[in-house]
Amino acid sequence: MAKGARVWRRLLLCMVMAASIGVPSAGAQVDAGGKAATPSASPSPRAVRNRRDVGPTADRIGFVVGNVEYLLVHEIAHLIITEKDIPIVGPVENAADYLATLALMLEEPLDREHEDRGRQFLLAAAGAFAASWEVGRAVGAEMPYWDEHGLSIQRYHQIACLLYGSDPAGLAGLRRDTGMPEVRAQACIGEYARAERVFEWVMRDYGRRPDDGPGAPVEIVYGEPPTTVSSDVLRRLKSMALLERVTARLHERFTLDRPVTLVMRSCGRREAAWLPDSRQLVICYELFDALYLLGGRAAAPGRQGGRDR
Repeated sequence: MAKGARVWRRLLLCMVMAASIGVPSAGAQVDAGGKAATPSASPSPRAVRNRRDVGPTADRIGFVVGNVEYLLVHEIAHLIITEKDIPIVGPVENAADYLATLALMLEEPLDREHEDRGRQFLLAAAGAFAASWEVGRAVGAEMPYWDEHGLSIQRYHQIACLLYGSDPAGLAGLRRDTGMPEVRAQACIGEYARAERVFEWVMRDYGRRPDDGPGAPVEIVYGEPPTTVSSDVLRRLKSMALLERVTARLHERFTLDRPVTLVMRSCGRREAAWLPDSRQLVICYELFDALYLLGGRAAAPGRQGGRDR
């Protein structure tokens, strides 16, 4: 079986396995893009602390870390769109999703020892969107068609479409494993090509120029994590220097006009958001706990599938 097909088969298994976890509505988003998204069924920190059936395994923490990087890059896309006044046609959330996905696919890897990390983190983000949709649908939760974000299942298929379009030969099994119709799969090739041109246009016309100065700084502030899970995720993030590397890449690619603060803290809700009025990019620890529960059963298929790798 091709490597791409194996990865996506494991992702689909993760989606099915995650359907028994108590997570939010079918249309629930795992980030806020400047506005809070607070579905009614959000898992509480107490529920995370009291889970005794499984511990915070490396796979589950990795699932959260992959989503955190995707959401961080998504919110940085919001920052850049606002900072540079980039003209956007259609919902800005869609534009931020496309820019985040293309950045993880096209940018040089932060860690050269993990060349495929961008794709793996995209798989984690797609898995979270798909699992959130399936669980919400299973419990009959509200589907917020009115929301500025696309529905979670649409965001899942959007990532799948761009990945397939970038490498249709290498990811030939993706269309079958995701149930993507052939006509859509062929359209994804052109969709990826257009998205790549837009990404290059943004970098060329709005990115750092050779004579630009250092620009305004980005300060990173780590609040005290409230749960064991958030502590474990934060420890992993710090060991990877993930926030520091992502912000360093931001400075390499763009010149900021005013300082920005990247804050990890408790918020009382599970979200990640760019707050332009306060110039803060906030990632809430409650989001770590929600993602951990969402991916709680996702590690098992990966371990079982290891024999096929």
